[in-house]
Amino acid sequence: MINFAHRGASKYYPENTILSIKEGIKAGASGVELDVHKTKDNKLVVIHDEDIERTFKGKGLVKDYTLRQLKEFKPRNTVFHDNLECKIPTLEEILDIIKDPNVKLNIELKTDIIQYDNIEKDVIDLVNKYGLKEQVILSSFNHESIRKVIEIDNTFETGLLYEKEIEDVVNYAKAFGATAIHPDIRLVSEELIKEAKEKDIKVNIYTVNSPIHMRILINAGVDGLFTDYPDLLNEIMTEVNE
Repeated sequence: MINFAHRGASKYYPENTILSIKEGIKAGASGVELDVHKTKDNKLVVIHDEDIERTFKGKGLVKDYTLRQLKEFKPRNTVFHDNLECKIPTLEEILDIIKDPNVKLNIELKTDIIQYDNIEKDVIDLVNKYGLKEQVILSSFNHESIRKVIEIDNTFETGLLYEKEIEDVVNYAKAFGATAIHPDIRLVSEELIKEAKEKDIKVNIYTVNSPIHMRILINAGVDGLFTDYPDLLNEIMTEVNE
């Protein structure tokens, strides 16, 4: 099972930063989840929200700033104000630090609110440039974005994110051509996990921070859990597997 550090070790460090991702891997994560937007000058950057205000000391949409301008903003957590690894990173900077071939990288295309021209192709081209295709899952709440990924290269692993019930979701994913479903934990049942396994669809669940839920889902045989506490999940996985 993959222990995905959700936006890195995001309960301890500024989310989606180089520091958070490095520390997530150090804490025992076997995967990293991050979010990608595009800047005014067409650069791929790693940040969750369309607007920078929640996580950085500034206001405005990512798409309205150049990369150089975005690099000027400091994280809201003042402890990390002067840490150079807590700036808004580019996707390329993150790919540079994914050295371990056993670390899976889930790249969420943030196209569910703002549409970015050619973001799917740009991400695919960059992943291929680094030779990391076998380590990458491309996911999105915007399933049309995943359709574009499949049209460009149907050999990429793809995950359909969803937070509301989708009727017959396993067969929906199968027909779609996706390799995985990424449900909100509230939508998961043992029956869903069993059906997905039978139909060769992986199940990666977000966001799992409770030790009770971690144990239940590990025992149910899920393929991956996204968590803000990769250290805790690593401890529980070790305990369950002993």
